[in-house]
Amino acid sequence: MALIDPHSCADSVQPRTRHVVLNLTVDFAAKRLEGDATLVLSGPSAGPLDLDAKGLEIRSVTTGTGAAVPFSLGPSDPILGERLRVELPPGTEAVTVRYATSPGAAALQWLSPEQTAGRKQPFLFSQCQAIHARSMVPLQDTARIRVTYDAAVTVPDGLVAVMSAGPDGVRPGAAPGTTTFLFRMPQPIPTYLIALAVGSLEGRDLSPRSRVWAEPEVVDASAWEFAGIEEMIVKAEGLFGPYDWDRYDMIVLPPSFPYGGMENPRMTFLTPTLLAGDRSLVDVVAHELAHSWTGNLVTNATNEDFWLNEGFTVWAERRILETIHGPEAAVLGWAIGQKALDESVERFGAGSPLTRLKTDLKGIDPDEAFSSVPYEKGARFVALLERTAGRAAFDRFLRSYMDTFRFTSISTEEFLAFLDEKLPGVSTMVGAKEWFYEAGMPANARAASNAGLALSRTGWPLWIPPARRPASSRGASAPAEVPCPSNGFRLAASPRDGRASGEGQNEGPPGAQGAGGPEAQGSGRAQNRMIRPAEVSNWFR
Repeated sequence: MALIDPHSCADSVQPRTRHVVLNLTVDFAAKRLEGDATLVLSGPSAGPLDLDAKGLEIRSVTTGTGAAVPFSLGPSDPILGERLRVELPPGTEAVTVRYATSPGAAALQWLSPEQTAGRKQPFLFSQCQAIHARSMVPLQDTARIRVTYDAAVTVPDGLVAVMSAGPDGVRPGAAPGTTTFLFRMPQPIPTYLIALAVGSLEGRDLSPRSRVWAEPEVVDASAWEFAGIEEMIVKAEGLFGPYDWDRYDMIVLPPSFPYGGMENPRMTFLTPTLLAGDRSLVDVVAHELAHSWTGNLVTNATNEDFWLNEGFTVWAERRILETIHGPEAAVLGWAIGQKALDESVERFGAGSPLTRLKTDLKGIDPDEAFSSVPYEKGARFVALLERTAGRAAFDRFLRSYMDTFRFTSISTEEFLAFLDEKLPGVSTMVGAKEWFYEAGMPANARAASNAGLALSRTGWPLWIPPARRPASSRGASAPAEVPCPSNGFRLAASPRDGRASGEGQNEGPPGAQGAGGPEAQGSGRAQNRMIRPAEVSNWFR
């Protein structure tokens, strides 16, 4: 017996969940989800099955035939929550857990009407990354175990539910005054990508495979702002291969959403502070879109391999922006990213194990280890691989990587083995093990930083962003002024809430503005095309 993830109770010798069926009712008054989760196992099983839970009220566990199943909740750990042990009778193929969430569930954010743009209806959204899905659903909460899922979510009439899944119908709820929304996610995903939002929502189609959802007060502004998303998807497909998730929908959330974006498949969550009125901040979506390949399609096995998600995605984002806007966009991203990386290394200390790409997070909350290191150090390592192998060879490697590990989750060691197989000698040339397993920045880190710039066919920028207070893993940092060398424009950017403002001459849609009052309403107008300050302390996930 062995745990497969330091942040999960999932055991290597126990059965694995392959599919989840959710039947949930949203109770805004009690701030709880109530219902059941049916876990379909990989095959007939018997004996203990350990699930992750956090603050859940477990009411019963039954087999597919309705027979009661013994269960027990272990002691609570402040980071991991509780182990829910289920004793499976021989031949069990599925178990159903009836439960309710806690009003303080880490994954769920309940908003009063006053906290929304419309100020008339309440709102709910989830954020399961890094290890918060267990506070919403009892399951094996590790990226190593990917699941498909179906869901039936019942909400008060007048509200709409969306999920990180395809819509599968709407029907009257069992109780008067309710509506049930049905969903289906046929692609296997890590559990942290299960996502739910409920509120007064309307949708606008942007292309045959893309729609944006938002509160009625901002939905038209949202549709105008993100009207060019199809072009971005096509450009990304040209770089990384076909988009494998059928649809790329987005939802613009109320201002209290704590990130610029979250890459939930089929339903990217976005901050309303991107509604600048001139499309100047739309490039934030490039990061979340890139996750459709690097992070969602091929996923880190555990949070100790987080760089595989974010390092590759930062690199991929800059390739997308270079394709759309030209090399200057990538230059700006690499330069500002270097500043964020330097600050993270300084904050932790160059000798801190948290500055490694492959981290040891046993006993550490992944949220507390969150920094620019996996993003920016990881991206520099990928850029160094690209430069060493050559862009054409590395692009072929990347396509093979995506095809080989499609819809799976891998470790750093599995990546290294694949790299050595497909690009023999490259890992030794770049000192991969030093990047992975040693603290601080390797001796060739400067070359790695220049690699990203060289691949964008330009030189090192002649400017350095001014210093700002380092961001904590949970709170907002002080805004920083970031000069944009292409037009002299200065953007005030707050990395955690995404606020941005500027002045210039470009016109946006009549009446377009961000939701949530003046602090969320970035004007963002520049004299020329404004390039967003990518990765200012990673205010996206």
